[in-house]
Amino acid sequence: FSTEVVIEQQQQQQQFQPQQLPPNEYGDSLVEWGGEHEQEDPLEPAQNIANMPPPNNDPIGSPESPQASTFESASSSNTGFKPMANDAMSGSAFMANSLQAQSAQEIKDVYKNSFYRWNHSFRQNADEGDGRDVPVFWRIPRSASSTVEDVMSNCYHLAVASALGIRQGHDQDQTLTVVTFGNSRFVNVDMSNPTGIARAKAMNLGASDMADAISTPFLYETASIFDDVPDSGKCFTMLRHPVDRAVSLYFRYQSDDSNPNTAQYKGLSIDEYAEKSTESNWMVRFLTNKRAGALSWHDLESAKEVFGRKCLVGLVEKAEESIRRYERFFGWGDNGEYNECVGERMVNSDKRNQHDSFEGTNAWEALRKKNEYDVLLYEYAKNLYTQQSTMYENFN
Repeated sequence: FSTEVVIEQQQQQQQFQPQQLPPNEYGDSLVEWGGEHEQEDPLEPAQNIANMPPPNNDPIGSPESPQASTFESASSSNTGFKPMANDAMSGSAFMANSLQAQSAQEIKDVYKNSFYRWNHSFRQNADEGDGRDVPVFWRIPRSASSTVEDVMSNCYHLAVASALGIRQGHDQDQTLTVVTFGNSRFVNVDMSNPTGIARAKAMNLGASDMADAISTPFLYETASIFDDVPDSGKCFTMLRHPVDRAVSLYFRYQSDDSNPNTAQYKGLSIDEYAEKSTESNWMVRFLTNKRAGALSWHDLESAKEVFGRKCLVGLVEKAEESIRRYERFFGWGDNGEYNECVGERMVNSDKRNQHDSFEGTNAWEALRKKNEYDVLLYEYAKNLYTQQSTMYENFN
């Protein structure tokens, strides 16, 4: 870094104040689209990102660089479990377990043995006492998350552990099972909040073999369900540019009357929203379990470390290609029926062009500054997406 760049970064960091993230929106559709396991069966050195040099345009230096509401159910007063994956995810109870800063090593240790590295072969079935890999979709709001879930349930017919398996009173079930709603199958857990994840862990979801896939915004907390069991998670996700995601939230809040926690944003201009919005760096905060307080460059480096080792990256701007990657890696579909189903959902769900992006405006720049670490993580992930493409060439 030049002296001028370092000074500018230090000035920008001073602007970051401790903030409480607002609740996420309801009804997210396709971005308006509405350690020990890791020694086995690695890819060849040429295919392993760990052996690749960092991208030339990687915006961040090495990790050593010295840079400095409550969870209540919307439908049941008895359970405390929320019925939908997009319900409010903020408040004092929400952040109580993330106020203490953690070292980079502590964060990496959480993911180390719970999530199998992306550049190792997918273990679809347990073999001779060795565990299998469970695909874990890191669900980021307003980033095609609902469409990915729809494809998993209705195109690939997977039994998904998300937030949808506790409907019709299944949040009261005492044992783990797969429930059917229409043509979709869900495990009777709620992975949309920490309380639901704790219940899933207590019901031994991680060793049950019932979930073909898991969908959750809480990747950090979900690591716990794989503690002391042979199975591991295999992270995959769909990313959208953080400012585009913030703008999508703005338009969602203008039409949403169901969430009283976001009513304060309704009727605001985009400039007013950019000024008053308290959400910042959602991805870095959720990966590092630091949902309150100021972030540092070390938090960004920790998030990059998790991404670089543990997650298959998909991009909203290449949504169908990304889903095809998941399909090939996890072995989900291989015939025309799947192709038609996925393609139909891509066409019907893409509504990104239905509103202004505001790129080039003062509001866009204000939102970028509020989400600067997420923007840097997104740029890193885009390079990772390109590097991971070499791996998919090896699948039939």
